[in-house]
Amino acid sequence: MKRTPALGVVGLLALVAGGVLVARAARYDWFGDELYFLAAGHHPDIGYVDQGPLIPLLARAADMVAPDSLTVLRLPAILAGVAAIIVTALTAREFEGGRAAQILAGIGYASCPWLITQTASLSTFALDSTAVALVVWLLVRWVRLRQDRLLLVAGVVVVIDLQVKLLIPMVIAALAVGVACCGPRDIVRRPTLWLAAGVVTLAAVPALLWQWRHDWPQWAMGPVIRDEQQAATGGAAGLPVQLAVLAGVLGCVLTACAAYGVVRTRLRAYRFLAVAALVVAGFVVAVGGRPYYLAGLLPAVFATGACVLVENVPARWWKAAAVVATAISAVIVSAVVVLLPSGAPAQPVTTRAEMSVRMRVSGTTGRADLVSGVLRAAASAGRERIPVITRTYWQAAILVHARDPRMPLVYSADRGYALFGRPDEDVETVLCVDTAEAAPRLRHSFSDVRALVQLDDPRGFPGIDARMTVWRCAGPREPWARLWPELTTYVLDPGI
Repeated sequence: MKRTPALGVVGLLALVAGGVLVARAARYDWFGDELYFLAAGHHPDIGYVDQGPLIPLLARAADMVAPDSLTVLRLPAILAGVAAIIVTALTAREFEGGRAAQILAGIGYASCPWLITQTASLSTFALDSTAVALVVWLLVRWVRLRQDRLLLVAGVVVVIDLQVKLLIPMVIAALAVGVACCGPRDIVRRPTLWLAAGVVTLAAVPALLWQWRHDWPQWAMGPVIRDEQQAATGGAAGLPVQLAVLAGVLGCVLTACAAYGVVRTRLRAYRFLAVAALVVAGFVVAVGGRPYYLAGLLPAVFATGACVLVENVPARWWKAAAVVATAISAVIVSAVVVLLPSGAPAQPVTTRAEMSVRMRVSGTTGRADLVSGVLRAAASAGRERIPVITRTYWQAAILVHARDPRMPLVYSADRGYALFGRPDEDVETVLCVDTAEAAPRLRHSFSDVRALVQLDDPRGFPGIDARMTVWRCAGPREPWARLWPELTTYVLDPGI
């Protein structure tokens, strides 16, 4: 089959999508994780609790180039999303899809809601998903060309992605299972594969040593993520709905076509990708992971579906179906782009599921109120600058980012922030930003606990300016060296 490239049309599609994403980049306020990455960038390390060093470094670089610019901060995520559109079309071309299939695959990714999620903030999953898609494309290209240098390039991509997140080894394992089940098994006889594997292993050693020295926090995050997903989206039971939402209307059509294609068409040679997708999905269900763990496979799925649709359905029918699905997807995505974020909700947020929706619809709000509340509590101490300890790493990052000269030293025993420092041993009094019901827990660690400032806007954001209290805590019951590990938690507790 003639593999006429559609680079002009796909390039234009990617350019338009990128322009729209850049234009709306600053509409959402800072997300808590973005502020954490900024803080982590000032504490450079070879590893962190739940990610590698690359995102914090990118955040710090963006802040140095253009302080407080959300657009500049989010450019890496936007570039990753735009690149994924191109990778999707290139994958269709490797499947010997013609121009129509390549364009349809690119439209599938450009119009799926996942692209909005991927590019809305600087995040690990924004870069990780595109890196996974690139590795899959290189593997598919190797299947067609048998050029071993592609395996080495894939190894380099994996090395870079390990500096973002430690998730890609799971995807590589899933691909290995797929190859073992369906081929091409001759790949294991290629010396370049083992050279690439050796490079990846060496590159992973620093991160693994860091995890080992810190008692494997990445492993400890598993149950925390499972509980968060269960509360926010229903866990494994809600996974199909979440994936359908991320794929969008056209994406769901292409996914259905892909499921048919790897079984009944010439694309059976790529059944290993279907097995890999099932393994990743099984992993997400088994550990209660996040739906976006599968996002890196969307380009290959959309590419497969586009080729199957174009080649096996009469042109007038697939074109009509594609136009309708694309139009619906475009309307949905346009509505999201134009209407979101909206204002604060009329009703208070009372559950994690409502909080998850609130974050996507209205963004993260209430930073100014949190900063003001802590400063009021700090002012009550007179000239004494009492350190602040926050319940969540989001709160700590917000207070530090305020860059207010009146702000005392800020610490948090939550997740990675716990490693950024703790109060000195001679500190006898601290301000604790914690939930409104935290008094019994705080009295377990301090002899004198009393509330100073209430932060409970009924329409506020839980954990920021709703259901929070600034407590004055004096008389630590143990030296800080022993107390800090007891206070350390991986749970992000918004007070609901």
